[in-house]
Amino acid sequence: MNSWQTDLLASMTDALPGADIDPYGSVTDPALLDGWSDLDVVITSRAAFDVEEALQGRLWAFQSTSDGDAQVVRAVLADGRRVDATIHGASGMLPTPPADNDVRFGTALAAVRFGHGNHLIALHLTLGVIQEALVHRMVAADRAVGTTHHRSKTRYDADAPLALEAIAEPFGPQTALDAYELYGAWRSATDPGHAADPVGLQAVIDRGRRGGHLI
Repeated sequence: MNSWQTDLLASMTDALPGADIDPYGSVTDPALLDGWSDLDVVITSRAAFDVEEALQGRLWAFQSTSDGDAQVVRAVLADGRRVDATIHGASGMLPTPPADNDVRFGTALAAVRFGHGNHLIALHLTLGVIQEALVHRMVAADRAVGTTHHRSKTRYDADAPLALEAIAEPFGPQTALDAYELYGAWRSATDPGHAADPVGLQAVIDRGRRGGHLI
């Protein structure tokens, strides 16, 4: 049975007929390919292209960096597929990132690390999300008392244990999801316009658990 990685590689070739697409990493070695694997590719394109169109899916979170010679896009699609693309030549065009893009990307990477049993790296990433969640709870406390200087506790101090509950053992991909949901709830309390969207993270976890050879 084909994997989603090999299927996406084929569809990218069709979507970018004027580009050279060279895969590397686990997609080139079935023995290494599992449900937590991403698709690693080098794209050489003579014309700018829309990354979402090339990947045939909505970007849920992403990172994009450039050193002048290459653009590196690390993408998490809303359906749980993940792609690391090094782009030479013309650039890949990206949508406006979501307001919590960095947290989304961090939790997706943490879920994958937890899935592979890399608990040290995964917990390091997750603790960063918990820290951001606590920042929003501290902002809520500041607003409640009208100052950032607290000589005594506020009613929000009672919520501190919830941060530890989100990262309680047993560790696993669900730990990353619990951290994201806590962050989303606490951010929404201080930023009413914010709406958490765990769909991409849940999809990453579901794909990982199903296995690399299931579409």
